Amino acid sequence: MHSNLRILYVLIALTVVLGAVMMWQQPAGLLSHIDGTDFAIEDTSTIDRIFIADMDGRQVLLERPESGRLWDVNGQFKAREDAVNLLLKTFKRTSIQGPVAEAAQPNVIRLLAARGKKVEVYQGGDQPVKTWYVGTATPSHTGTYMLLETPRGKGQEPYVVHMEGFTGFLSTRFFTDPEEWRYTGLFDFPGRALHEISMTTASGEGYRLTKLEDGQLAMATLEGEALTYLDTTGVRDHFLRFKKVHLETYNNRMDEGMQDSLRAARPDFVLTARSQGGEAKTIKVHWKPRQGLDRDAEGNLMEHDGEQLHGVTEQGEVVLLQRFVFDPLLRGVDELMVPVMAPVASYDLQTTAN
Repeated sequence: MHSNLRILYVLIALTVVLGAVMMWQQPAGLLSHIDGTDFAIEDTSTIDRIFIADMDGRQVLLERPESGRLWDVNGQFKAREDAVNLLLKTFKRTSIQGPVAEAAQPNVIRLLAARGKKVEVYQGGDQPVKTWYVGTATPSHTGTYMLLETPRGKGQEPYVVHMEGFTGFLSTRFFTDPEEWRYTGLFDFPGRALHEISMTTASGEGYRLTKLEDGQLAMATLEGEALTYLDTTGVRDHFLRFKKVHLETYNNRMDEGMQDSLRAARPDFVLTARSQGGEAKTIKVHWKPRQGLDRDAEGNLMEHDGEQLHGVTEQGEVVLLQRFVFDPLLRGVDELMVPVMAPVASYDLQTTAN
């Protein structure tokens, strides 16, 4: 009898504890069923426009093209593929982390009004299917204050939003500077499209590498005089580096006078890559003056900036280039023709599609 009572008391206690836990968890579990909390967009493949605006009047319109992988920015140029894909992933995987404490709501709403960004998402219609008002990060920097608006109306209160599988805040993904959205590709030759590259120095010297019909590479001076090289693998690898080359940023941090001077100056290098169909892309490269007392690994003062170069595009835009990317492209003829100690098997570029 007493044993049965003890078992009954234990079961009652367990029931009370489990009920308390369920009541404690219920608000978060039911958040997804409350109006103003359904931030996520399940099918991002149907998103065709994204509009982002901030309180300073800057705005960006991203539009999915009818063909091609790169979206358009403000109808002027192509958008960075990585940045657009990150937005689409954010729309799909975003979820509610929790409600904003009632006492903090007035301050969060003021911050949304003063520093927030408006993000409209379209799926084929003239009206956005969802509008996010993106605010600042939470004090723990693990969530972002947001308010949701749908065709049914605007949510009554903000929520803390995060992305599953990501620790951090989301507001930095919704930037409004069109220059930061621009696609940074200078050379983009998929598959076997790359046909010829050339490099010219400030002194007028240089070389040309051309892919022949049999897939081999022919090297010549800029005047067309044939050159012989021994390092087949090294020359092949150098040629393939030109398939996909990106600049660092269009924000060159120079005033207009300095940009005009750079455009008028003789470049230190000119790099050109040409497709099989004859389409050519060219970038003029200038050394960037070193910053302060930058020194190399041996402690000597560096002649030029150790991290960046200046570039001038075919459209006359001054851009920043990373030396990490471009230094390997600036190899001279002598470097490409360095003899090797052992014979290297010939290499057929027709076998390489990527």
